[in-house]
Amino acid sequence: MLILRPLEGALQTEQRAKALGLPVVVDPLFTVESIAWSAPDARNFDALLLTSANAIKFGGAQLGSYRSLPVLAVGEKTADAAIRAGFDVETTGNLDAKHLLNQLADGSCRNILWLAGEQHTQIITKHRKIHIAPVYRARALNLGRKAQACLADETVILLHSARAARHILSELDRLKLSKSTHHVLAFSAKVAEAAGRGWKSVQSTDHPDDDALLSLASALCRSC
Repeated sequence: MLILRPLEGALQTEQRAKALGLPVVVDPLFTVESIAWSAPDARNFDALLLTSANAIKFGGAQLGSYRSLPVLAVGEKTADAAIRAGFDVETTGNLDAKHLLNQLADGSCRNILWLAGEQHTQIITKHRKIHIAPVYRARALNLGRKAQACLADETVILLHSARAARHILSELDRLKLSKSTHHVLAFSAKVAEAAGRGWKSVQSTDHPDDDALLSLASALCRSC
């Protein structure tokens, strides 16, 4: 089983996979790093949106300007990172940012600051203004030697993002490696869609979390 997500997350997935007895190769396709950013005035906002713990890890000293704002966090890991950094987490969602915002009471959190990654999807809401401040990037890497060696045989590839799906396709094409002998396990239906066709099999989780993904992996590896 091949894990391609950035190293910190990849090691966490590896640990869970090994606990299930799954053979794992870790070779990240991305490395996460800070980027320079200008901190908007916190007084212009009434909530802070965090969709990744990376915003806390790589946001830098300017994060301190926003500790007075209630945090809307996507995912328990993001919420935990925010709490450890001294933020007050008001709401935690377990799906995505759009779903979280739709659960808020009408009239609340009208002006939101989203500390995001450089690569991010747009969030469209009718009654809320969202200002996006990119504070980190996931820089794409070439497919590593360990991954290439792994792909010489039938492999189960875990894909945690649509960007990773598109990048692995590009790398396989660049290296003239076939995808027809490999299985894709995708973090969501959108990730599976980005992975496209031509794989030996493609499955996606009903809920975007590692436990659901590794449950699929365990069942697939038993059947191979």
